[in-house]
Amino acid sequence: MKRTLKRLLVLTLSLLMLLPVFATCVEAKQANDTPIVYVLGKYAPIYDANEKQVYPLDPPIADTISNRQTLASILAKFQLGEQLGQWDACANEIYDTIAPRYAPLVMNDDGNPQNGTHVHENPLPTKNKAPYWLHDFEFNYDSRLDPYENARLLNSYIKNVLTVTGKDKVNLIGRCLGTTVVATYLTEYGCSRVDTCIFYAAAYNGVYVMDGFFSADFDIEYNRVQYYLKNGKRDEGGNFDTIQSTADGINKLGLFGWFLSSANNGLQQMKSNLFPRLTLAIFGTWPGHWAMISSDAYKKAKETTLADSTKYAGLIKKVDKYQNKVMSVFPQTLEACRQKGMRVAIVCKYNLPLPPLSPNSSMQADGTVELRTMSLGATATNVGEELSSAYIEDVKGYGTIGSFVEDMKDQGKNIYLDSTTNKMLRRSNYLSKDNMVDASTCQYPDYTWFIKNCAHAAYPWDIDLLFLEIFNSPTQYTIYSNSKYPQFVSYDSDTGEIAEVTSPDTGKKEDSTSSSSFFKRIADWIIDFCRKIMEFFGMSR
Repeated sequence: MKRTLKRLLVLTLSLLMLLPVFATCVEAKQANDTPIVYVLGKYAPIYDANEKQVYPLDPPIADTISNRQTLASILAKFQLGEQLGQWDACANEIYDTIAPRYAPLVMNDDGNPQNGTHVHENPLPTKNKAPYWLHDFEFNYDSRLDPYENARLLNSYIKNVLTVTGKDKVNLIGRCLGTTVVATYLTEYGCSRVDTCIFYAAAYNGVYVMDGFFSADFDIEYNRVQYYLKNGKRDEGGNFDTIQSTADGINKLGLFGWFLSSANNGLQQMKSNLFPRLTLAIFGTWPGHWAMISSDAYKKAKETTLADSTKYAGLIKKVDKYQNKVMSVFPQTLEACRQKGMRVAIVCKYNLPLPPLSPNSSMQADGTVELRTMSLGATATNVGEELSSAYIEDVKGYGTIGSFVEDMKDQGKNIYLDSTTNKMLRRSNYLSKDNMVDASTCQYPDYTWFIKNCAHAAYPWDIDLLFLEIFNSPTQYTIYSNSKYPQFVSYDSDTGEIAEVTSPDTGKKEDSTSSSSFFKRIADWIIDFCRKIMEFFGMSR
């Protein structure tokens, strides 16, 4: 009996050891025959002339500000501002606390690196045989640089990848800030070397949080702050439990409204003295960050932060070029690339609040970037709300998406669709079941996906598999290509899985068919089976 049991256990353990191999075999089918160049969103480390890392900051700037002695000094100056109107002293205290930490990163007046600061060059690509994975060819760049300079470097990198692999084209992914580099690349060098291009949580069309800093446009509103404290925990900002408990305490004392009013008053009083110079001290000299200023805020941002147009003439020339040659015409540039044969996919995120600092902070977003801008035109509610019943009835009663698009074009709005796939589909097909998003107003309704409850910085494995499916498709991949990846999915941060958005949406995925979760369930079953056998024979002690 014991010999039989041992054999059974050996067999079971062998199966467990082979599971990763089975999983790899299944997932290898998702690998790609065309090399994939991934233009990252995360910032590459920046070094000084002596190869000392100066960015990311160590310790983080939050540690500097939250130091008890520093915070007490700032609050004391703030009190003087309220009582005696001495707001310049408070502004200077804040500036003197923050600005020196960023001093090594400041660009010169023309928007070029100075004092030898740099990022390490991308290593020459070496993988010359398929299959290719998402991160085989990652393109890092100095996030401070003019997007045109980074696009030049990307062009060279793509040429190197093609030389090493012997291929004619690459697949291209741009994420967050990386999409500004991809957008500039397509504008400047065209799409002849690109088969399929994915834009992920894109910043190419502006980021309103950045607008607020560059324009000194702040508005801290009570309800937005409360909502953010309750629902912002999944965002990049981290854990808000301490802040939430403090806010709750202030709220119970009936002082929360007064506290926000006081903060707003201080911001307005210090606005002209603090924010233009503080923005310049942090990232206002970085052309790469100017590329994230929306067209709506650009004029005001320049007037606020670059008021000395003579001193910053070189920088202004660079940021004007991106704004006028890339951002303002990118919908047309993208459509021209599509007409030439480049396939397109846009993957967005939503249902997480923005930091409640600006008048736009109630917009639907992923905690960092607004849904409307990254999706190229989706109609969405404010975060935490639903589309009105009147709007929903209008969508459901409109007719075919083809007739809707023609009406939108008559109104001068840029919407480009493949009429052969969209002509007979009703506009209501593009309405999320949680009644938060209408995708029919996107530039590419059939090529745009939305992930609910997924923070801007999160990288779900299932979404990586979607990217590989898009790249592997012999034709333009659409929201109808695979029922596992419908237009609207919800992300469960506990399991790392996605499921189709339902109403109400639980965010859970009970019957996942992904290979990773499939084998995990088998492994869990085998482990549980072994445990029961051992318990039965009294071997669990």
